[in-house]
Amino acid sequence: MENAKKTLVLIFPPVTVSTSPPLGIAMLKGYIEKTLPDWDVKLLDLNLWILNEIITGLESGTSKIGDNVFAQFGATKEQFLQSVKVFRGVDNDILLTRPDIYEKCGQVFSRFVEFTTKVLAKSCAEYERTQKLPPMLQDCFKEILALNPSCVGVSMIFAEQLPVGAALGRALRQQAKLKVFMGGSCLIEGAEHFMKWYPEAADVIIAGDGEEPLRQLLSNDCNPKGIPGAVYWDSGKVVKEPPIFLKDVDQFGIPDFSGLELKDYFSPEPIIPLLLSRGCYWRKCTFCVHYFSAGDTYRVRSIDSIIEALRHFVDKGIRNFSFVDEMIAPGQFVRLAEAIKNAGLDISYYAYSKPNRTFTPAILKEIAESGCKYLLWGVESGNQRILDLMGKGTKVQEVSEVMKNAHTAGIANHIFIICGFPTETHSEFADTLNFLNENKDYIYAINSGPFGLDAGSPINKDPKKFGIVETWIQADTPLGGQLAYRCSSGVSMEEAWKNFIKAVPFFNQFHPHASLLAYFRDHAMLVYKHLGLDLYPSYRRFPKIDDVLPDALKLGTAEKSQKQVA
Repeated sequence: MENAKKTLVLIFPPVTVSTSPPLGIAMLKGYIEKTLPDWDVKLLDLNLWILNEIITGLESGTSKIGDNVFAQFGATKEQFLQSVKVFRGVDNDILLTRPDIYEKCGQVFSRFVEFTTKVLAKSCAEYERTQKLPPMLQDCFKEILALNPSCVGVSMIFAEQLPVGAALGRALRQQAKLKVFMGGSCLIEGAEHFMKWYPEAADVIIAGDGEEPLRQLLSNDCNPKGIPGAVYWDSGKVVKEPPIFLKDVDQFGIPDFSGLELKDYFSPEPIIPLLLSRGCYWRKCTFCVHYFSAGDTYRVRSIDSIIEALRHFVDKGIRNFSFVDEMIAPGQFVRLAEAIKNAGLDISYYAYSKPNRTFTPAILKEIAESGCKYLLWGVESGNQRILDLMGKGTKVQEVSEVMKNAHTAGIANHIFIICGFPTETHSEFADTLNFLNENKDYIYAINSGPFGLDAGSPINKDPKKFGIVETWIQADTPLGGQLAYRCSSGVSMEEAWKNFIKAVPFFNQFHPHASLLAYFRDHAMLVYKHLGLDLYPSYRRFPKIDDVLPDALKLGTAEKSQKQVA
């Protein structure tokens, strides 16, 4: 008689907006079931599950959530349920033809998710205080146990998930006596601090690529000693094993989303996230720590394996994808585009990259013809000194040309902007605003935020090089201290925040359809897919550039700004 298979349950904790399924647990499932035939892997997206539970209760009238809850963010229960229908495409015409309604629905839905996040955070704090799981966490706990796990893995990519993941991990270990492993991109930096902050949350945390370490853990009776990237307690101390980064990423195979109901996600059409490489090809941005998660390497999947994965999903009727690589290198990108076209794959996708001159009009045309609807570019600034200090390797004029050429090819441009980089002056921030204004015909969305100093970044390792004369811990967090700093010149942290807040209405006007499509990126791709780039230009209502320039800069034109910089 054959031995029964052991069951690994992989969970993705709440709370984020679920427009597409989580990739991490699907990658792990595909790899473990391929390499360990005696293990059965079940996926549980608790983030989606808990939102569905709330929605079902509201629809049936059995929910304990009263109208006063929705009133806190200026909505009603009916408006929230309407937003759910819009996001799931019950009336897809609203997403495509009524951006005014979509914008309101997006605000209601996102605010409700924020509210749920706060409620769960309070529940987690209550558990830490009373040692008793509150009802919402108890329901999650029961849902996990219903899958009869032999052990449990928890994958987290957002800081908001950490308290819930820690609470459930602790309950599973203490009450159900199960082994609990944790991993995910948000635990790559700060895993040791997290283990000390929540000492009962996990038996092992994996920092780095998770597939092979998890296989070794399961094969080694869950003993973490010697497991690459393992972080664990040993003799009262937190130990971290050196990670490994396998060069051949083809061996990780195709992510397996089976067990997740794609129709339940909050998108009118299913969208599958795929990772075509590990790490970043550039690895020189001075503010970034993301590429360290891949061991400061860039490892790409072969074109053949990527086409195999895409065809696997296309054969299942899925034609929408998000390529969630840190950045796709230009050479790899054009090879991929050519292969997609040669394979006859009719797909739509979006991806991330860096706007340098390597992206010629011919290459961008090839990418567009392969199904790319928009690109998220790491622009960051419209001032050359700041770009050089960031280590971006780009030129302001070249960035403009790349965006114009992408738009001409039929690719929308979404861009990232950082406000208040160390030593940035008011005038240099004005250069960025003027740069955006001058290129507004080619920019379809802006993702922006004030600069944050990350521990382990090149800036943090050599602060004097970037004009930082003092750093301190502003607040402690589960992943380590939140850093504050003071520069020898330029705007202060407070001034950078004020400049950013004042510019937000300006940034929000760039999307010609609905400003929230800057954040609901899966929906943005569907809009471009169905409507192209000629999107309701009447909705673009730009404030006058004078109205959004920093208060401390009493100038109103790009020409004056350039003179002050000089």
